[in-house]
Amino acid sequence: MTETFIERHFELGEAAKVVARFFRPFRGDLDFCCAYEIIWPDRTRSFQAYGIDEVQALTLALMMVHAELLCSPEAKRGELRWLGSGDLGLPSALPPSDPSIQS
Repeated sequence: MTETFIERHFELGEAAKVVARFFRPFRGDLDFCCAYEIIWPDRTRSFQAYGIDEVQALTLALMMVHAELLCSPEAKRGELRWLGSGDLGLPSALPPSDPSIQS
């Protein structure tokens, strides 16, 4: 892995923290790679996202972390927050909900 590039800290319940750490994107054989970790009090999840350039690799990593955090049991129970809000402040791969759009 390369050096830590950026990270964000989230509140978990009353006292615990979760850290999303992103490593500096680097050029692989074909594409760019951006590795990341989600560090929970009891576990760590490491993975990577790939893109055509550093920006796409980082953007996809941010989206993947957002999806993983939202799918966690802790988020589903409403325990995961950023700056006191359930909005984690990360880009989403999902389009914004629009009540005027009917499925």
